[in-house]
Amino acid sequence: MTILRGLPDLGAPLVSLPGTVFRGYEDSGLAIALPDRLDLERAADGTPVLLVTLVRGEQEPYGRIEAGFAIGSPLSEIGEAAARQAEKQGELLRVAAADLRGGVLEVTARLGPVAEEVLTPPVELAPDLLTRARVSVALAPRAAVAAARLVEDATLPVTATLRLTLRAVAPRLPLATTVDPHEIAVRLAARFGAQAALTVEDLAGGLGELLAGSLTPSAPGPGDEAGGPVTDEARGRALALRLKEILARPEVSAQVSAQGRYLLRHPDEVLPGQERVDLAVPAAVLVDRVVTLDPFAAARALSGGTLDRHVRRVTTPPLPAGHVVVEFAANLPEPVAGLLALLADLRIPPAPPLRPQPVTAGAALDGPGRTGTAGVVLAAGEEPSGEARLRALLDLPGGPAEVAGPWRPASDRHVLLGPADFPLPLTVVRAPAELTRLATAEVVTADGRVAARLDGATPMTAVPLRPEDLPARVVIRPTGPGRVIELPLGGRDRLDLDLVTLPGYGAQRATIACRKPPVRVEWRAEGADDPPRSVRLDRDRPAAEIRWIATSPFQPGLVWRVADGDQAGPWSAPVAPAERLVIVADEAKPIVVNGVEMRPDDAEPGVWTYLPPGPFLELGQDGRPAIGLIEAGATAFLQVTTRLDLPEAARAALLGELRRRASGEPERVRPAPVAVRRVALEARPPDGAWAPVAEGTSSGLPPWTTALAATLDPGQAAAVKAALSGTRGRLRLVGELDAPAGPEIRVRDVADLLEPTR
Repeated sequence: MTILRGLPDLGAPLVSLPGTVFRGYEDSGLAIALPDRLDLERAADGTPVLLVTLVRGEQEPYGRIEAGFAIGSPLSEIGEAAARQAEKQGELLRVAAADLRGGVLEVTARLGPVAEEVLTPPVELAPDLLTRARVSVALAPRAAVAAARLVEDATLPVTATLRLTLRAVAPRLPLATTVDPHEIAVRLAARFGAQAALTVEDLAGGLGELLAGSLTPSAPGPGDEAGGPVTDEARGRALALRLKEILARPEVSAQVSAQGRYLLRHPDEVLPGQERVDLAVPAAVLVDRVVTLDPFAAARALSGGTLDRHVRRVTTPPLPAGHVVVEFAANLPEPVAGLLALLADLRIPPAPPLRPQPVTAGAALDGPGRTGTAGVVLAAGEEPSGEARLRALLDLPGGPAEVAGPWRPASDRHVLLGPADFPLPLTVVRAPAELTRLATAEVVTADGRVAARLDGATPMTAVPLRPEDLPARVVIRPTGPGRVIELPLGGRDRLDLDLVTLPGYGAQRATIACRKPPVRVEWRAEGADDPPRSVRLDRDRPAAEIRWIATSPFQPGLVWRVADGDQAGPWSAPVAPAERLVIVADEAKPIVVNGVEMRPDDAEPGVWTYLPPGPFLELGQDGRPAIGLIEAGATAFLQVTTRLDLPEAARAALLGELRRRASGEPERVRPAPVAVRRVALEARPPDGAWAPVAEGTSSGLPPWTTALAATLDPGQAAAVKAALSGTRGRLRLVGELDAPAGPEIRVRDVADLLEPTR
């Protein structure tokens, strides 16, 4: 596994699914959908989120465009198609949206056959503003005049262009070459012109021709099969994807980025040297997706053919000399959970001799547009130039509290502040209508506080999270029958709760088996009322694979029953899907002793088996747990030995109780065979997250012992000492194993394991 795992693999498109979808690299069961559409966001009443403000007065006209843009891909259609495909072909796919790194938004208008006017300067959007982008952009005088014409004339097209950037894995080809980047830059400049604007396709064509003669065969990497002949187009594109960051840069301008183009770097910017380019080696590359929309036409279509309700005209009175109105706007994902008030501050240093005193001002930024104005008095003819910041009044557990963001330069009458200027990091959580019809979602902090709630009325929220709120999670509760789903927030800027991306949705499979054939088993998806399907198990086929489609992640399992002729037994409780799930239709009823389930072994009469319940701390010859902390000055060393199986005395106690309760005469108990994939010791600071201190695998045979050792930092040493003194929640053992019924993860608090020995 590499750091590239889970990125879209550009060499593995899934053309059988709608939209633009690629397999995940090193995860062939993951289908990643790239965004392919841009829409206007709608308010709660269904109206489009668009407001054009036009201001005129004694000064030159200006204005502002405030709009909400929704970025998406046909995830529901992709999920349904993947489920149908899995039922026919047996390949299970999980669907996820591509993780976007950022974007650039710009709005242009065509005022004549060839005349194109830039309405708004390019706006760079951080990842947390994507998917649902609320944007507020100032209109310069020329753009404001053009906008006034555009709102009246529906025949003039307006184009909002959003160029999105994401990481992916480049397609692999069995070719390699060594290049001098500076020489290539010189040759590209000679061919296309110095600092020419090129599309990726243009760059691919140029590089393909320049380097065709220098490419030599290269062995395919692990998991990459050598295909047929490599086309010129594929060769050039692979070279362009890997070299474009060295040879070109994306240009933030309407004329260039609207077409996803790049500017060639000047040859003087590209250092000479030898660069090995092996197209067979997996590499992360940045790729662009360009989506467009006519926001004015979209708003007219949703508002009865007119923009009247989306245009606000303001006339400002004349101001005395030196009096300046500064307009503030905050581009934030809305709503912000717990935000009681948002304010903007401005400070301008003295400018002697005409203005020897500093100037300060502030404005309340009220929703939904988050704009406000403040008047300042400067020297005659002076323009504002200083610093601005955001202040937020938040509803926190201890009561309302004010927090301030960082100061940043502001040298204009129009001050635009974004998520990076908010006092706390914001995590955006979005729940589409398909989810809110079935469930509600809550963002829960580390101390159990509900920081935000998402439902049909509030399908999206931005959650400000303090360090003490982490780790946070999202808890999704169905309004009807079904299970509760929990997802970690981790360090994400954005979490989209699309129904098809939640665990459990889509095609599932399991193995149904029997101990004493013949047996006929019927099954159907959990919550479904369609006729059951059936399979007959006999001596020639004592086990069979069964499949079902979970159309709800809240009811992802199946129910089954044993049928005998026309008679059928009761339906089982829902069985949740799991990796390598095995269901035994006629499994013997277990006997539980001290929390350990034991079942008779059909292959060995008199033998009962149990799943080893560890991990535990191994006991030394003195009967003490095998955990030791050694301190030498500022350095601390930890040694731990663990086991997965029960000690001999505990196993003997199981057998004694079993003989008392079971029919027949049990002769022996033994652990069921398992494969231990990982045993880890994890520590946690009082206000932090669990992190591994040491990890390893087991001996491979019962009792599956593992010896762990680590040098501890001060925080880890403090966690170990706390656990040794009986404090829970500071040190734990984690065991990951493959059991007969599928993978399992076990967690044991070290303080609990030590309790009997104190």
